[in-house]
Amino acid sequence: MNRTVIMLLWSMIMFNHVMGQEKLKDFRNYPIVLTLHFHSLSMPFKDWKSVFSNVGIGLGTEVSHNGNNNWVQQLNLVWLKNRGTGSRLSLNTQTSWRPSLRSDFYSEVKIGVGYMLALRATKSFQKRGNDWIQVDKRGKSLLVIPVGIGFGQNNFSNDTYFSPFVGYEFALLKGYNKSIPVMPQSSIQIGSRVHFD
Repeated sequence: MNRTVIMLLWSMIMFNHVMGQEKLKDFRNYPIVLTLHFHSLSMPFKDWKSVFSNVGIGLGTEVSHNGNNNWVQQLNLVWLKNRGTGSRLSLNTQTSWRPSLRSDFYSEVKIGVGYMLALRATKSFQKRGNDWIQVDKRGKSLLVIPVGIGFGQNNFSNDTYFSPFVGYEFALLKGYNKSIPVMPQSSIQIGSRVHFD
């Protein structure tokens, strides 16, 4: 009887140890997500030339909804430089679903919501009475609804978790101006998740 209990306890400990190893191997929460963005104010899959003329950088992290890599919640801070329309600073959160393609490769579909501060590219003026008065350069706050697709690879090791990815994102900016209440924005993203133990 004692021998059976000891064997059962030992089996449970070994099972938990093995399952814990698999979970570590499957996903690690709070990696550093570094991203390079190429963007433009355009409809989806249009105006590719202008996309590559505007560059931005992103920093973020993510946490798993189920302990695996296939359902995660992302938090991103992105700075976008655009000489024609002005720079932007965006903070957003996205829910991402990553079905596995084969081996360590995955595809990705994500949707979210965020806040964007759109700065003016040049001095702006507003007519008051018969005079034109300069408006400050602060810009305006916008609601952002991003939707994206992509694919990537998960590489795991004991010391570093490195996962390169590439994606395409389309976002709607609400409150851009009175003439265009909803403005489209497209971006190509190249980046990596890095987690140091």
